[in-house]
Amino acid sequence: MKHVPLSRNFGSPENYVFDARTPPVLTVSAGEEFTAEVQDAYNGMLREDPCRLQPADLTFYAERQPFWYNPVCGPIYVEGASKGDVLAVTILAVDELSAGSIATVPRVHHFAGLRGWEETDQPFTGIVTNDKEVSEWQYGEQVHRWPMRPFVGTIATAPEYEVLSTLPTNFGSVMGAGGNLDCSAIGPGATVYLQSMNLGGLLFFGDLHGSQGDGELCGVANEVSGRVRLVCNVLKRKWLRNVRVENSDSLISLYCYRPMEEAFRQATRDLILWLEEDYGLTRREVYLLISMCPDFHLRTYQMCAGLGRLMTTVGAEFPKYLLGM
Repeated sequence: MKHVPLSRNFGSPENYVFDARTPPVLTVSAGEEFTAEVQDAYNGMLREDPCRLQPADLTFYAERQPFWYNPVCGPIYVEGASKGDVLAVTILAVDELSAGSIATVPRVHHFAGLRGWEETDQPFTGIVTNDKEVSEWQYGEQVHRWPMRPFVGTIATAPEYEVLSTLPTNFGSVMGAGGNLDCSAIGPGATVYLQSMNLGGLLFFGDLHGSQGDGELCGVANEVSGRVRLVCNVLKRKWLRNVRVENSDSLISLYCYRPMEEAFRQATRDLILWLEEDYGLTRREVYLLISMCPDFHLRTYQMCAGLGRLMTTVGAEFPKYLLGM
């Protein structure tokens, strides 16, 4: 099986941009499985030494503008993909997870500048263990545990001619092309539908998370390195308004925008159109159905504050059992 080692996927300028001019790190056929080792958002530095604080002790990466955070593997050239097609990227497995790091990010959170909340604005690094499907974090004398739910935080196809940073980009020139989505639904078993803007599709991915709460409120989550196994297929001559995610239970339309109300409206609009175009439901039928079904959900995946042009990532999630699936 073809493989991209960790050494190719962080520490060089091309690892921090979505750029169609970057030479492919791998060429695969449609339907061919491959693997890649990817680094965490902090390039492993906090995990290696929890005494480090960011950004002060990550100078090599943090002296860049934007920071060299969120390193990605790519591009992956998928034979048969062209501009105007869709890459259907299935995450087959996420494994060999490292310990994770969690950090407070000064001035980049929802409570910055509020009296009484100073400790949330002070640099802090914590280490999370990820073992046997359980994540564990100790704070003082208290030990907290929860289920591991790994996923790929950043996934995108290259823009046609722009160069976009991997850190603040989740809404590039084409919404359906992806970016730093931090959508916890993009885990093992999920298929992500991304617009191809170039010959070969040119897929980038990385920024693994061992787990994350809705909103990723402090700006980061359980940031890990690990191995991802994927397969890409090509849907010819199809145009997407939004990134779409499908798993065994749900269809999810993603949108990234502020204010959040508009993001939810656009995600829901695309979901209705998806169900009309691909499953034969009418717009009125879906509109009324999602207002009644208790398993229709509006999810907030990423709601970071103070990260420049990074938008809020939301999803409209439709249960597949309503389709008889």
